[in-house]
Amino acid sequence: MVVSVNKSLQCSILGDGFVGKSCLVERFLGGEFNQEYVATLQDNYTTTCKVNGDNLEMNITDMAGEHVELGSLDVPDVFIVCFSLVDRDSLESVLNFWIPKIQSQGKDTPIVLIGTQLDKRRSQRKGHVTTEEGLSIAQTLCASAYVECSAKENIGVDVALYSILLASNMCRRKSGLFKRVLGR
Repeated sequence: MVVSVNKSLQCSILGDGFVGKSCLVERFLGGEFNQEYVATLQDNYTTTCKVNGDNLEMNITDMAGEHVELGSLDVPDVFIVCFSLVDRDSLESVLNFWIPKIQSQGKDTPIVLIGTQLDKRRSQRKGHVTTEEGLSIAQTLCASAYVECSAKENIGVDVALYSILLASNMCRRKSGLFKRVLGR
């Protein structure tokens, strides 16, 4: 007999405005791409996924693109940090604002770094962030994963979602192992 277990995963998606965070979340939820920009203050979304036969309730907090204080948030299971592959300033903001803010929380929460607007990079010949640069930065930041995607063309969105699930699972496994070892 197989028993289905209900689990939950709390994620916070961060990054500057206009990088495509909300569009990515809409794709995670199975929605269509919205061409219109809608400013976000803080939106909360919930969806249920099947993972290894278990139901997983995924709670996503979509934070404003403005530089907000994270102290008011509960520390999530995973931080999703986004930047635009065609906006180097948004990547600089990840390095100089978002990651230091996350690190100031004092928790060892996994980070999934996501380069968005992949569809725009194909048409822009100069000035974009390359895959190699993104991978190098993710490694420097000790990110659990690095993914490039396009919510508009629905490319890499499933890989981003799986990367988030894997990052949270790795963290839970480590935590469980430490509890078992230290609990003896």
